[in-house]
Amino acid sequence: MSQSKGAKLFYGYWVLLAGLLLLFIMSGVGFYAFGVFFKPIQQEFGWGRGVTSVAFTMFYLVQAISSPFIGKFTDRFGPKRIITIGGLMLGLGLAILSLTTDLPHFYIGYAVAGLGCSSVGLIPVSFIISSWFMKGRGTALGVASSGMGLGGLVLPPIINLYLIPNLGWRMAYQILAVSSLLSIIVIAQIVIKRNPQDASHPESVKSTDKSISSLRSKEWRLNSALKTPTFWLILSAFVMFQMAQVGTIQHLVNHLTDILFPVDVATFILSAVSLMSAGGKLLFGYISDRFDAKFGATLSFLFGFVATVVLIIMTPESSLILIGLYVLSMGLTIGGWAPLTSVLISRSFGLSHYGAIFGVFSSFQNVSTGISPTFFGYVYDSTHQYLWAYIASLILYSTASILILALPRPKLSSASSSKSDINSS
Repeated sequence: MSQSKGAKLFYGYWVLLAGLLLLFIMSGVGFYAFGVFFKPIQQEFGWGRGVTSVAFTMFYLVQAISSPFIGKFTDRFGPKRIITIGGLMLGLGLAILSLTTDLPHFYIGYAVAGLGCSSVGLIPVSFIISSWFMKGRGTALGVASSGMGLGGLVLPPIINLYLIPNLGWRMAYQILAVSSLLSIIVIAQIVIKRNPQDASHPESVKSTDKSISSLRSKEWRLNSALKTPTFWLILSAFVMFQMAQVGTIQHLVNHLTDILFPVDVATFILSAVSLMSAGGKLLFGYISDRFDAKFGATLSFLFGFVATVVLIIMTPESSLILIGLYVLSMGLTIGGWAPLTSVLISRSFGLSHYGAIFGVFSSFQNVSTGISPTFFGYVYDSTHQYLWAYIASLILYSTASILILALPRPKLSSASSSKSDINSS
């Protein structure tokens, strides 16, 4: 977007940067950090991989339970308050983790951190971005959600190669607690504005309020969205996708070190996948602005299928080309879900009740995200390898591709917009 000489910078770009930074923090200290804390904690307490992974399940089950409420509260009270509270909860959860003495304590810490991440994450951030960017929404969501990949690129090496070896895992959690809490609160209070009407820059309102009015006139409410096959096909496809890819990533360092990759190389591969996922979010955001987003989703799922096949056959003696193919394909598949789900939901059902609809969608998706690493952990504990978990992932990627290709566009009847759902807002 070009600016005339002397014109103020479109405030939406500051909101976009804020969204990127929030997802950087949420993903880096929540999703990606779990995998690098896994072995040091497991080894100190002597826990199995299955029971240790239950903490990650708790992390996402709390997000699943809270997501519908986070969505409704975001619609009602605005994202600034929700994100601020989320920063406090995330900092508290990480502080509790630093004091872990037993399994229940460990689970409670991740449960509290999960509530914080739910309040800081994709529900409020995608709400803000979708409100500020009507044209190029997919690209904007891709830019913001690339913060997730960048968080995975930057923070795991810092934690795994510096903080834990030099300061111990407890102090590492404490440093993450303080830095996350302060950063999130500052971003929320200084930068976040709910929509262009809340900004002082008049050009912001002029450029987008017409589009907002158009989208809000669709009046898709939660109950009417839940009655459509479109919602359930999107949900089913991405639940399967999350089941396939999340466990793979959370156990990636474990798997690679099990097959004798050095720990620094395994950490580098995880970081490279995270970097590629940032690029994937930009790619799929761009694709969703120019093509039907369901085709972008299918491509993302197929990248996951390829990545899993490569991971099954990859060894420390494999060529750099094969390892590079894994990094490329796994990074791109991870990169797809955040911009694609946000675009599919907002374009199918509008923005009037986006928070509530996306909150319910996120609830189911978070359940699958939480279950996946525990499933992988118990497969390993039972068979001492991850092969059967990877085979299950191949089936899930294939089925998800079929479901998303069958996606119809929902049609809102006047009856459903005016009579039903009266209590869902």
